[in-house]
Amino acid sequence: MINRKTLAGLAAVTLVLFVVGAFIGEDNDVAWILDDVVFVGFILSALALILMSVAVLVRAAAGRREESRSSRP
Repeated sequence: MINRKTLAGLAAVTLVLFVVGAFIGEDNDVAWILDDVVFVGFILSALALILMSVAVLVRAAAGRREESRSSRP
């Protein structure tokens, strides 16, 4: 179930990965690899956040449409 806590937690993870990726320097190979891993994690979490948000919006719209059909005489 996608709820407010899930979306808020995923948004926090996405923000943390974005900030960590911004602060990592590319001075050596280890930092470069770590930066790549953080960047891929950021992209995946941002994509998951977008998809979950769309799913919540579609579910809410479908619920509203169902309510309006059931309230018709």
